[in-house]
Amino acid sequence: MHPDLYLVIHQQNERELTRDLELRRAALACSACIVRATRHASRLVAWLQSHAPSVTRRSSPAGPACCLA
Repeated sequence: MHPDLYLVIHQQNERELTRDLELRRAALACSACIVRATRHASRLVAWLQSHAPSVTRRSSPAGPACCLA
């Protein structure tokens, strides 16, 4: 592999990792983050299902949520 090509690929990978880290940090700092809210709701539903299964029955599970923080 040509050294310049290797460098370009490495730099692109570093940019992607940096952007991913920035998004994760923003999601942690976001007070209205949909990911945290969804996780909290999932824990609440799991608790309700274990304590009152008839209350939490539904026909289909919710889809995954994405945070674009």
